[in-house]
Amino acid sequence: MSSRLPSLPRNQLNAEQQKAQDHFREVAGRFAHPGAVDRATNTLFPFLAVLPQTGRLSVDMLGLLAEETKGHLPEDAKEVASLVTTTHFRCAYATYAHQMMATRLNWLTEIQAAGIAAGSKPEGLNKGCSIAYDAAKQLLEVRGPLPSELWDRCVSVFGKEGTVGLVHYVALLTWTSLGLNAADVPAPSLAPAK
Repeated sequence: MSSRLPSLPRNQLNAEQQKAQDHFREVAGRFAHPGAVDRATNTLFPFLAVLPQTGRLSVDMLGLLAEETKGHLPEDAKEVASLVTTTHFRCAYATYAHQMMATRLNWLTEIQAAGIAAGSKPEGLNKGCSIAYDAAKQLLEVRGPLPSELWDRCVSVFGKEGTVGLVHYVALLTWTSLGLNAADVPAPSLAPAK
């Protein structure tokens, strides 16, 4: 997999970057799914390592968000919002990773995940996933306030904490997508042959 910011062996990172990598792996390991920490270390971390203190704040925010939304925002709804966001930004690697994760963990069917990755709302989403899809699309595509009706639907399903958490997930995945796109990190199947 090629990228403008390739993953470097630990001994080629400076001391600050090594500390940031340790922190990244520790925080991500608390909530990541099998294999996700290694994949993220090789794809997202090189972008974070350029400005290691700023990168650390992003990782801390993601960790805190996972903790604070637990019990408020279901994993499948987070994944829908994440996939809607990465698809919106045409972020090849993050869309691939979130589509794979959603199906492997049985949060979405392959047809549902592929539909979202293709830019459309699939049939058969549960209530929380459907609302997460609608809210993420609205936040990404329409300037101005979130409509009261959509806010009320979110609060009725996720509570205030889950609704605010959903907005944070869309914002963090926006930031992640922009970073991965700037670094030009392709999905594994899109990586140029060597």
